[in-house]
Amino acid sequence: MKKAVKITVIGIVQGVGFRPFVYREAIRYNLKGYVINRGGSEVEIWIEGKEENIRKFLDTLEKEKPPPSLLLSVEVSEVFPRNYNKFLIRKSEKALSRYSMIPPDIGICGKCIQEIRDITSRWYDYPFNSCAWCGPRFSIMYGIPYDRENTSMRYFPLCYRCRSEYNDPKNDRRFHAQGISCPECGPRLWLTDKNGNRIDADDPLREAATLIDEGNIIGIKGLGGFHIAALATDDDIVLELRRRKKRPQKPFALMALNVEIVQKISTPSSNHLEVLQSFERPIVLIPRRKDSPISKYVAPGLNTVGIMIPYTGIHYLLLSHTKDKFLIMTSGNEKGKPLIKDNENAIKRLKGIVDYFVLHNRVIVNRVDDSVVRFTDGKLTFLRRSRGY
Repeated sequence: MKKAVKITVIGIVQGVGFRPFVYREAIRYNLKGYVINRGGSEVEIWIEGKEENIRKFLDTLEKEKPPPSLLLSVEVSEVFPRNYNKFLIRKSEKALSRYSMIPPDIGICGKCIQEIRDITSRWYDYPFNSCAWCGPRFSIMYGIPYDRENTSMRYFPLCYRCRSEYNDPKNDRRFHAQGISCPECGPRLWLTDKNGNRIDADDPLREAATLIDEGNIIGIKGLGGFHIAALATDDDIVLELRRRKKRPQKPFALMALNVEIVQKISTPSSNHLEVLQSFERPIVLIPRRKDSPISKYVAPGLNTVGIMIPYTGIHYLLLSHTKDKFLIMTSGNEKGKPLIKDNENAIKRLKGIVDYFVLHNRVIVNRVDDSVVRFTDGKLTFLRRSRGY
């Protein structure tokens, strides 16, 4: 006997591949109906079909949901069937729902990293690679719901191949993923001197890595704002950065290519490693190794160092090319001023600090600082709650 239910899901269900997941499961269980964003953090699902299949579908909602999603509430009510003949992802509504949980930025996933490392992939060396499971969210949003037209990715129309993947239900990472792009249709980055004059470079990140290895200080436009990157092993360079930033004592954060590098410069616990690799990718305070090659001026007088791992393809590719595989990655701002998020302001305000810039043309709508956490008696404590949360 055919039955029908309406399901209202509240939580982090936008920008995490939840609607495509619902679509695939509905097709899997031969259910008809629709899924739609009701604005804010609310998704409505209408399904019709055999009672046993509906029961299986409901079971998968929690057990097999996309990794970054969070279901705070699932309300199920029986309704009269409307005799839909297929299942659809309906266009999002603009009206505000009862709840509004804006999806946070999500650190680059392992599969996207594999693609930018694979020379046969069309995303090879592409610093803006992302999918339904990772990439910018809050930092590029003009408003809700999280649809491409409401983000700064609206300035980059999908090419034919990206559009095909966006419309392909079998593509579990790019079907209806709002922020996807490729080298053909997506954002671009380039290298400049400190005054904003472009420098001809076939591979701007590889060239930036060489400049860092030579002792230069680089401003890098990332996901939620600018970082300032420099060698962390050279006392003179670290002291010069302190002088330029007017930051005599406050510790600098580091970014390491992966957890294997983290273990070479610090002594992380299993808790540290778990949080470092989480979707949120915060800076984690970790005891430094006694034989660590890190300059004593990175975190003077402290036995801990703040470390994060790459959360965008930009960071991953840069660190892949530097000799040390870990760098100072401190906030790109003047003393006492907010994080800088646009190219023009960066050139104007940071040219007295950096020697070169890596810039790109994706608009950062909302500045987002790196989150900072520590463990106290095994319990996670926030020192700054921002990106990812």
